[in-house]
Amino acid sequence: MIAILQAIDLATTYLILLLGGREGNIFMRRMILTPVAPLAKALALVFFAVLIMRASSRGRPSPSRLIVAAYVVIAAYTVVTINNVAILVLH
Repeated sequence: MIAILQAIDLATTYLILLLGGREGNIFMRRMILTPVAPLAKALALVFFAVLIMRASSRGRPSPSRLIVAAYVVIAAYTVVTINNVAILVLH
């Protein structure tokens, strides 16, 4: 789910940029139009997935806390993608 939301975020952000908009995330502004942006998103996703898998086998950090964190990330990306789609629809 996170990977799908990341892809939608990236695709809609690129469309907004093509229409003359700008990246709202100050951390991504400098790299959004470089190959670093999708790579950074992919690496963050892999890191998070590995962290969850290792936590499940070791018990720390608490797998339940990581699952809660995953839901928070999903909620945040949902808000971002809804915002991006709304910008595109209203443009």
